[in-house]
Amino acid sequence: MNCIVKNIYPLFCVIFLILFPAVSQIFASGAELTNIVVKNDREDLVINLTIQGVFTNEMKKALLSGIPVSFTFIVILYKVNDFWFDKKAASTTTNHKIQYDALKNEYRIDRSWKETGPLVVKDFGKASLLMSQIDSLKIIPFFRLKRGDHYQLRVKSELNEKSSLLPAFPGSLKRIGTL
Repeated sequence: MNCIVKNIYPLFCVIFLILFPAVSQIFASGAELTNIVVKNDREDLVINLTIQGVFTNEMKKALLSGIPVSFTFIVILYKVNDFWFDKKAASTTTNHKIQYDALKNEYRIDRSWKETGPLVVKDFGKASLLMSQIDSLKIIPFFRLKRGDHYQLRVKSELNEKSSLLPAFPGSLKRIGTL
């Protein structure tokens, strides 16, 4: 039996070295959740975040040809239990949608968490910045949180369009300490 293990180990190492770069390339994505900041306003726990590397050249071409692009942001706050499953304390979902109007040469951006209505900008840089940022998204009122408990915030972004031109976004995780 010891001889079998000695023969399988080098084979396993070779297979791992061949498959690891291929698998990591499949799961690699240019988009990344960054600058996740959890803070409070007077009454609520709020979050700010940014996605970097959202628009590839292929996505920009698809957008300019009239294909709308939309992102969904999912934010879930869990109460951490040391020796049991964590319990969901709150969750919120928000959507960003962008569409290019070639006749007017402008981008229309809808952000579901803002009550101001759609934004219209002419510059792609400004449009991509508006699409990739969330500021002061309300998560939970403070009266629902218990002082001294530990909470964990999980943030995930998803691309809604099902197209090979549009990459999937990875999720991200942020842990909040004791309140």
